[in-house]
Amino acid sequence: MRRTLVMAIAGVAVVVAMAQGAHAQQAAAPAPTFTIAGLFETATAASHNLRDVNFARVGDKEWYARTRGRFEVTGRVGTAVGVLMLEIDSTWGQVSGSDNNVVTGAAAVGTAQRVNATSGFDLNTDTQGSIEVKWLYVEHDVPRLPAPTRMRLGAQPFATTYKPATLASGDFGGLHLVTTWSPTVKSHVTFVQIEEELTGGSTGGTGPTAFVRGDDLALITSVEITPAKGLDIRPTYAVLWAQGATSGAARVAVGGIPGAGGTPTFAAKTVGPGAVATHEEYRHTIGMDARWRSGPISVEPTFFYQFGTREMDNPFPIGTTDLIRESDISAWLFDVKAGSRIGPVLLEARYVYTSGNRPMDQLSRDTNYYQPIDTDTAYMADGWGNILAQGIDSFNGAFRTLGTGVGLDRYGRQQFGLKATYGVSPQLDLYAVVMPAWTARSVDTDGTFAAAAINCSTHSANSAAFPEGAGCRGDASHIGTEANLGLTWRFAPGLTFDLVGAYLVAGDALDTTEVINGVATRRASEDVYTGVARVRLSF
Repeated sequence: MRRTLVMAIAGVAVVVAMAQGAHAQQAAAPAPTFTIAGLFETATAASHNLRDVNFARVGDKEWYARTRGRFEVTGRVGTAVGVLMLEIDSTWGQVSGSDNNVVTGAAAVGTAQRVNATSGFDLNTDTQGSIEVKWLYVEHDVPRLPAPTRMRLGAQPFATTYKPATLASGDFGGLHLVTTWSPTVKSHVTFVQIEEELTGGSTGGTGPTAFVRGDDLALITSVEITPAKGLDIRPTYAVLWAQGATSGAARVAVGGIPGAGGTPTFAAKTVGPGAVATHEEYRHTIGMDARWRSGPISVEPTFFYQFGTREMDNPFPIGTTDLIRESDISAWLFDVKAGSRIGPVLLEARYVYTSGNRPMDQLSRDTNYYQPIDTDTAYMADGWGNILAQGIDSFNGAFRTLGTGVGLDRYGRQQFGLKATYGVSPQLDLYAVVMPAWTARSVDTDGTFAAAAINCSTHSANSAAFPEGAGCRGDASHIGTEANLGLTWRFAPGLTFDLVGAYLVAGDALDTTEVINGVATRRASEDVYTGVARVRLSF
C-alpha cells in the first residue's frame, strides 16, 4: 500500500512538474509578430516592331500603361517564419472581352489579357479574379541534425544561383534546405514538384477522371564555399525528370518542321484505366557559379553543362513500331560578368555563349541547346537590355526565347555587352548599354516563317528522302545590336523614377522568307525601338 501510495504521489508530482514546465515553456514562448512589405509600380511603355515575332512585318505599334502591386505578409514566432506574397498585374483600360482572364466553364474567346497581365482596370475598376498567390511558405529550423539547418516548405522563390535565371529562377512548390557546416561552407538542397500525377476526381484510381500529367520533378543541390574573403564558389548539380507533357517553363518550345524531326512534341498521358505517361526525359546539369569582389573590382563567372536523354516522337516511324526516338542531350552555358568602379563611374562588361543546334539537325536525335529549369523570362533582366532582355517594364522585352530559354530558339546565343553607369548624386544615376548579339548556330532564313522560328523550306527540310536536311544549312547569325540610354532617380524615400529608351538595329538572323502570292519572298528584318517610364514605391 505504501509503495503504491508513494508511486502514485511520485506520478502526480511528475505530471504536475511536466504541466508546470509546459506552462512555463508556453508562457516563455515569444509573441507572434507581423510585417507587411512590398511595392507599387506604374509603368507606361511605347514600342515599335517589338511584339510581333516576325520582324519583317512592322505593323505592330503599342503604347499602354499598367500597374503592379506586390504585398509580402510575414508572420514570425521566434525563429519560425511564414510568408504570403500576393501580386496584382493590371493594365489601364479593358483590353479584351472581359476585364480579367478568369474563365468559368468552357473557355471563352476574347478574354485573354495582355501578356503578363491578369486583368484590366476598366471603367469603375471593379475587376475580379486578379489577385495572384506568388508565395505561401513556412521557414523554420530543423532540430536534431548535426549542423544548423533551415527548411522552407511551400510555394517559394528559387535561391539556387548567384546570377539570376542561369539555371532556376522564379517560383516553385516544394522544399529548400540550407545547412551551415562552418562559417565558410553551406549546402543547399532544393526539391521542385513541377507536375503531379494525381488520381483525379472522386472516383479515384486510374479511372476515366484520372489526371493526365506526369510526375515531373527536379532536384537541385549545391555547396557554397568561401575559401577567401570576397570569393564565393558554388558547385552545383541538378537533375530534371519529366514525363509526357511538361510545363513550358521547363521545356521551352523551339521551332522547326512539325513531323520532320524539328519540333519536339511531348504527349500527355491518355485518360483511362492503365494509362501511362510516355516521353521520359532525364536532364542533368553540372557546373559552377562564382563571384569575386576586391575593392572596386568584381568578376562573376558561371558555367553549366547539360547531358542526359529525352524521348520524342520519331518523325520517320516504320509502321506501328519505332514510334519513339531517344535524343541525346549535350549543351552548355558560359556567362561571365565583370565590373570596376572608378569614382562615380561603374563600368561593366558581360559575355554570354550558349550552344545550339543547326537548322538541319533532327532534334529527335540530338538536343544541343541549353535548357534552364525555369527562368521566369528573367535571363539577362538584371539591367542588360529592354529588347533582347526583359527591362524595367517587366511585361516587355526578351522576344522569342531569349528570356525563357537563354538562346534564340534552337540556335543558341553569343552576346557581348558594355554598360556604364554615372552616379550624378546618391539619388540620381545615368547609364548607357550597348550589346551586339549573334546565334551560336546560323539560322536558315531561306525557309518559311513560323510563329516561333525560321524554318527551312519544305524541299530542303528533314525528311525520309533528305534525313540530314539537305540544303538546310543556315545563312545568318547576327540577331542585332541593342543600345539603351536611361536614368534612375530616387526622388523621395521609397520612391524611384526610371526612364529608358532602347533601340535594336535588327540583324539578318531575324530576316524571314514568306510565301506571298504563291512565291517564296525574302524579307529583311526592320529595327525595333521602345521607351519606358516607371514609378515605383517600395515599402
